[in-house]
Amino acid sequence: MARPTAFPGRRRPGGPGGFQRGFTLAEVAIVLVVIGLLLGLLLLGDGILAQSRMKFVANQFEGLRVAVLNYQDRYGAIPGDDPRAASRWVGKSKNGTGDGQISGLYQAPPPAGDPMAALTVDAASGESLNFWWHLRLAELIIAPPTPVTPVAQPLNHYSGVIGVEWAPPGFGFPRLAVCAANLPGEVAIGVENVLDDGDPRRGLIRAAKQSADNQPIAAADAAVTAFTTADGDMYILCRRLD
Repeated sequence: MARPTAFPGRRRPGGPGGFQRGFTLAEVAIVLVVIGLLLGLLLLGDGILAQSRMKFVANQFEGLRVAVLNYQDRYGAIPGDDPRAASRWVGKSKNGTGDGQISGLYQAPPPAGDPMAALTVDAASGESLNFWWHLRLAELIIAPPTPVTPVAQPLNHYSGVIGVEWAPPGFGFPRLAVCAANLPGEVAIGVENVLDDGDPRRGLIRAAKQSADNQPIAAADAAVTAFTTADGDMYILCRRLD
């Protein structure tokens, strides 16, 4: 007896020359839902990361304010300007000028090597770096690991310098301020809203828009009246410490 032939057009799935079954509408819908969920989680993760970094910057501002107040209460001087530091930490520190101000810029580059030999502290420069040395010797902030010099400024998550400057130009602050650079627009807005009034031209925190990394405040746009959040927008935020 002859073997029956297969119906025309029917082949075993996956066999040579066989027909391939396509996705059903339900399967396509499930894949699209999964992709949407993954994209949503990715965007949510970016938002959580930005929020976390904003809170970290805000905490740094407030932590430094407390450290400066503690130093002043303990030693009767501004860290960096303290004229009795060398006798307090013999062979480990340099005096400030004791004139009640801080010389130097927030982003001044720290010298390489032993600051006892390399750091110049006078009425024109050096005290904005000496500031960090005094706070670390007083154990009010954490010292950087070796071989980082103890006069180096800390950096934020955006490789921005966190430093101090006396009456930074364009901000209208009459005294000492702590400044953080390279902050994206969304982070700058968050810090401003958490710690102040949301206005970059008023209050305890003010802003300048940068056109270069870790830019001197005098070269940044300190007349900015609103934050923007486009890619590449960066801000220096300064908080007065008096």
